[in-house]
Amino acid sequence: MNRSAPPSQQALAAPLPVALLGRTLALALAVALFSPCAPALASGALPWLAPGQQDNASATGSNATTAASRAAPGKPAVQPAAPATSTADAAAKAQIEVLRQYFRRQLTLAEDFPEVFSRRVKDSETMAFMTMCEMQRKRGLLARFRTAEVDLSGLTFTRMTADPDLARIRVTGRYSFVLGPKALVTMDPKAQGSREPTAQENAGARVHETLEEDALFVLLPEMGQWKIFERRGDWRP
Repeated sequence: MNRSAPPSQQALAAPLPVALLGRTLALALAVALFSPCAPALASGALPWLAPGQQDNASATGSNATTAASRAAPGKPAVQPAAPATSTADAAAKAQIEVLRQYFRRQLTLAEDFPEVFSRRVKDSETMAFMTMCEMQRKRGLLARFRTAEVDLSGLTFTRMTADPDLARIRVTGRYSFVLGPKALVTMDPKAQGSREPTAQENAGARVHETLEEDALFVLLPEMGQWKIFERRGDWRP
């Protein structure tokens, strides 16, 4: 008898999208290098939601009430135990932390950026990342990106599904980054190396940009850690 594959396996069987690094990082780099400075990012909260948690609690209470109504007269009804949410809460925090690291490491071109990805897509993401780093190194911008200031406070992480073997989290909102000024080469022949820019040069050379995000991320558990398998930028509820 044929059995249909569970939803998590069906999701993994779908064709892999274009490398996750491409769209967002390319956008960030393009905006940073070629666009005028955008307004500063407004501060925002960082809530996360576990849909179904309240429904599960209601369902537990409902079952317990039904069982209590069938108890023998005169005997106290057994109080239902509180729903166990500690495991779900820990998983949610771990998943959101991985996504936060994704955005932060992506914008700073951190060497450990590929570590946020699932082993199913890690090789392709690593190749794309190394290519991007080499490109920025040749342009003399790699050091500036790796010391960039990143603000993720405007992003909201909403858990759409929370299965033990697959999680879907929607990320919406805005995040920003600031590139510091490039070190200036001194014109004094007696001095060597580079010099620190003046305050005026510093203010004029800093790049402050704000980016929009609205995408669905699919995460998988691997060796006790959650990893990013897919980013769906064209997804809509």
